[in-house]
Amino acid sequence: MLIYKPFVHKLRLFPIIWLNPFEQFKHLLSIKWLCLLLISIGYQSNAQDLTIEPVSNYKADGTINIYGRGNLTPKIPYENITGNAFWQTEWQPATLFGRNSKERWEQVVKLNMATNEIYFKDKKGEEQVVNAGYVKQVVFHEPNDPAKITAVFLNEVQEPYVIKEKLAALLQVLNKGKYQLLKQDSRKLMEGDSLFGTLKRYYFKYETKYFIANNYVINPIKKLTKENVLEFAPTVAALQTWLTQNKIDFKKESDVIQYLKILNDTMTTQ
Repeated sequence: MLIYKPFVHKLRLFPIIWLNPFEQFKHLLSIKWLCLLLISIGYQSNAQDLTIEPVSNYKADGTINIYGRGNLTPKIPYENITGNAFWQTEWQPATLFGRNSKERWEQVVKLNMATNEIYFKDKKGEEQVVNAGYVKQVVFHEPNDPAKITAVFLNEVQEPYVIKEKLAALLQVLNKGKYQLLKQDSRKLMEGDSLFGTLKRYYFKYETKYFIANNYVINPIKKLTKENVLEFAPTVAALQTWLTQNKIDFKKESDVIQYLKILNDTMTTQ
């Protein structure tokens, strides 16, 4: 039973509802459920704000096109080509970073170095290919631990990186810091005649190119030599003794990476 009594406070009348104990319990219970409902609605609303659409993609068909034949662009199944088109043959966990800070996807990924495409598996386990321009960076990491990074790739050259001539390629970033060594490990589809010339055979030719990035400005180098590296990552006096003692000739990838790491550390502490 509801009993209304006026309550006077600062010359204003407020109706007060008096309930018996059982009705008070039901009233409090209804308020509790109402609060939980409002919290749930608010949570769902926030969750929807954070939802990211799946990365734009199309289904992989297991073939590669041969261009340069006029209107004819025959598709060759990868199984008919000698060699491997991918950076790694196994699927690996990776974070795909999109065009803004909200676009980020966790996928198992393979990189096609012949077509410069990013492959991933959807929820059904089917192979998909990311549409061009949607992913800026691919960061491979240990399973279930994105903090333990194993490899980083730039997908084409996009901000903050810049390059004089447009480059549609997957570039591996081999070290951190102001000066970075970038690597393009591509596969070029080649065609030749079989032993008796009756059939065509196809194979991948492996090609490697290097670049030096200085404050995100990327410069290609013809090959790893002391002159080419120092042109874009000049040494400092403090490193002369280290270079001599360790017989660094800049012809090996590992030597250049080590040099750039020490150069970056030296410049940071100066």
